[in-house]
Amino acid sequence: MTKRRISRLSVLLVLFVAVTASSAAAQDWRGKGRLEGRVTDEDGKPVAGATVKIRLPDNPSQGVDLKSDSKGRWAYLGLRGGDWKITIEAPGFMAGETIYSVSEVARGNPVNYTMKPVPKVESAPSTVPPEIAEAVKGGNEALEQKRWADARVAFEKVLPVAPENTGLLIALARAYSGEGNTEKAVEMLKRITDKDPANWGAWMLMANMLLDKGKLEEGRAALEHVPQQAVTDPNVFINVGVLFMNQKKDDDAEAYFSKAIATAPGQFDGYYYRGLARISLKNYDGARADLQKVVELAPKESNEVKEAHQLLEALKGSAK
Repeated sequence: MTKRRISRLSVLLVLFVAVTASSAAAQDWRGKGRLEGRVTDEDGKPVAGATVKIRLPDNPSQGVDLKSDSKGRWAYLGLRGGDWKITIEAPGFMAGETIYSVSEVARGNPVNYTMKPVPKVESAPSTVPPEIAEAVKGGNEALEQKRWADARVAFEKVLPVAPENTGLLIALARAYSGEGNTEKAVEMLKRITDKDPANWGAWMLMANMLLDKGKLEEGRAALEHVPQQAVTDPNVFINVGVLFMNQKKDDDAEAYFSKAIATAPGQFDGYYYRGLARISLKNYDGARADLQKVVELAPKESNEVKEAHQLLEALKGSAK
């Protein structure tokens, strides 16, 4: 997942509204806000012992690490209000990230996260030389333990024997990505998509890897290969939209926020961010409609609702 961060103050300044940024500028990360959530696998079963890292997006040294309990639940009280980056890791699963806004006056919705298993290479058949079978086993174990270099070395031994094996190529891509070699990771994934252009999982993984490295246009190009109906997580589109907003490409940002809304029309996040984009585009009627949806859908005491009311008040009398 990519970092979701927008300078809301810059949006408000378009409307000449004075907004205090004292909490965002504070050096101390502690406050009265609470975060809680649950970690499950794709079957809905709890993932116990998952590591939940809560960090300030702009200062990774500030925050706290937690462990999920036997029911997959976790909670922390004592965070300042504002955006927090949440990273969730567990053995045997792919790590995930999201950004969540914390309120110090209202209890927000739980951060529920579904973890996807680390891709594994199928066990080698009995006809395969023992050293290859051992490499497959060792590579899978290293990948689960995030020993990226060991996993890469092991799988590279298998590659000449199974150069078109999808599981192997995905596993190698994960290993290369873990080592920071995005170019090689993408090369592995392109072997899959060249052979099977309808492999949406490979395209999605490629897009996420590229976006995480700040390669916005390349990441968007990979994502465009995935039919919108195949994307079930609206955060995929929201994260891309935020990257465009940070580059002041508000037209592109608005388009991706609209995709997020189409994917999950009952969630407020897409409307919130599209409202900010539309303010920057001076589409005030559209912004008002989006912000009103935020008021309807978001928790009543949330920061988003308060900011939506503030923006709606500032938009009174604005044409278009």
